[in-house]
Amino acid sequence: MPEPISQTAEQARLARKIGRKQRATSLFWRHLPKIRLALLGLGAVWIAALPHPALWKSTFIDEHALMPSGARPLWDWPDVAAADMYLMGVEDLARRNASWPACADLFAKEFGLAGLETGRTVDSVYALVTPPRSEGTEAILVSANWLSRDGVPNVRGTSLLLALGSFFKAHGHYAFDIYLVIGDDYITGLNNFIENYDGRANIWTAFNIDYPYHSYDWDIVNVAAHVSRWLGQAQAAPHPLSPHVAHNYRTGAVTLADHFKYTALGRPSAAHGVLAKHRIDAVTFYAHPSEGPHGFYSLGKTIEGAVRSANNLLERLHASFFFYLLPAADRFIPIGHYLPSAVLLGASLTLGGFDCPAPLEGALWLIPALLFGLVGWLIGSPLVAALAPILPKPKGDARRSLSALANLGYGALIPTLAMVNFPQALLLAALAIVFLAPLPKAGKFVIAGLNPALLLAAGIDLRAEWEEWGNVAWPAIFAVWMPLAAISAMTST
Repeated sequence: MPEPISQTAEQARLARKIGRKQRATSLFWRHLPKIRLALLGLGAVWIAALPHPALWKSTFIDEHALMPSGARPLWDWPDVAAADMYLMGVEDLARRNASWPACADLFAKEFGLAGLETGRTVDSVYALVTPPRSEGTEAILVSANWLSRDGVPNVRGTSLLLALGSFFKAHGHYAFDIYLVIGDDYITGLNNFIENYDGRANIWTAFNIDYPYHSYDWDIVNVAAHVSRWLGQAQAAPHPLSPHVAHNYRTGAVTLADHFKYTALGRPSAAHGVLAKHRIDAVTFYAHPSEGPHGFYSLGKTIEGAVRSANNLLERLHASFFFYLLPAADRFIPIGHYLPSAVLLGASLTLGGFDCPAPLEGALWLIPALLFGLVGWLIGSPLVAALAPILPKPKGDARRSLSALANLGYGALIPTLAMVNFPQALLLAALAIVFLAPLPKAGKFVIAGLNPALLLAAGIDLRAEWEEWGNVAWPAIFAVWMPLAAISAMTST
C-alpha cells in the first residue's frame, strides 16, 4: 500500500486557498438569483431616494467669466412702454387668429423699423443686432415662438422680443452678435431657423422667452435662475412647480418626474431643446403674467442680465457641469449621487449573462432579433413588435446563451447610457429587466403587450419628432426596444 504523500506547509496553504475559492464560487452560483434580486432592489431603493434633499447640493456658477448680475441693468420703464406699444399690434394678430405669414410680415416690419437687418425662413423671422465691438465670429440667440407651451399665442414674449431689438441696438457694449428669432408654433419655428442657419458667427448660448396671456450646460440654467432672482426680482423654479414651494421629498419627486417624462424619450420640454444637437447651451424662460406693467419690467431685466452674462464668455461653456439632475432652481444632484443606481441595475442584468454555455450559437441567434428590428424600421411601424411570438425559438444551450448575451449587452449599455441620459437609462433598465426576466410563457405573453406603439396611443409621435427635429428615440425603438422584445419571445419556455 503506497504511503500518503505528505504536503509541505506551502502546498497545504495553497490547497486551503483553492478550497476557499471553490466554496466561494459554489456559494456564488447557488445564490446568484438572490444576488441579482438584491442588486435590483438596492438600485430601486437608490432611485427612490433621489428626491430626498439629503442628496442635493446648492447650485453655483462654475464658469467665473459669466458673473451674473454683476453689471447695472439698463432696461428701464421707457423700454417697458415700447414693449406695451408692440403688444397692441401683436394682440390684434392673436384676436384675428392671423395666419403665420401675416404674423411674420408684422414682425419683419417692426424689426426693420428698428433699423435691424432682417431675414426669414419658412417658419421663422429673425433680426440681427451687430454691436460695434462684435467681430462677427460668435453670437447669442434670443427667441420667442408664436405659441406658448399652453398652446395660446405667446403675445407678451414676442412683444418683449420686438422691444429688445431696439434696446440691444441702442446699447453698443455687447461683444457678440445677437440674433432675435420669432418662430411659428411652439418648437417648429426655432428648429427651422437653426436648421437653415448659415451665418458666419457661431451661436454659443441661447435664451428662449415664453410669456403668454395673463434641463444643457448647468451654468446657463443657474444664470437664468440667478438673474431672475437678483435683477428681475422674481423667483425661479424648474418645470411645473411654483417658485415658492419648500425643498422636500414631494416637490423633488414632482420636479424629477417631470424632467424624466421628457428626457427619457429624448423629447424637448420647450423650444430650447432643439438647439442641443447644435452644441448651443440654451434655456427657456417661462413667465407667469402679472397684473400691471411689472411683467415686462422684470422679464426685460432678466433677459438683459442673462445676455450680458453670456456676453462675457471668451469660449464655449466646455468646462462646466453637464451631468446633473435639477430638483429645484437652486439645488442639484451631482452625478456621483445618482449614477450608482444605474450601475446597480446594470450589474443585476450583467450577472444574468454569466451562464453562457454556447456563446457562438447564442450570438448567431441574435441575428434574427436584430433583423426583426430592421424590418420594423423599414416598414416604419413599431406595431411589427406584436409579431415577435412567431419568431423561431432556439433550444437548450442556444436558448440559455441567447438570454445570457442579451443580459450582458443590455447590462453593459445601461450604465454607459446613464452617463449621457440618466432617465433614458432607467427606462431601458425597466424594459430590459421585464423582458429578460425568466418568466413562463404566460408571463411572456403578458409583457408582449409592452409594444412601442403604445407611445403613439399616448399622444407621443416619435416618428414625427424624428422627421421634424431629429429625435433619435425613434430609431432607438427599432435598434434597442424591438430586438429586446424579440429576444424575450424567442427565449420563452
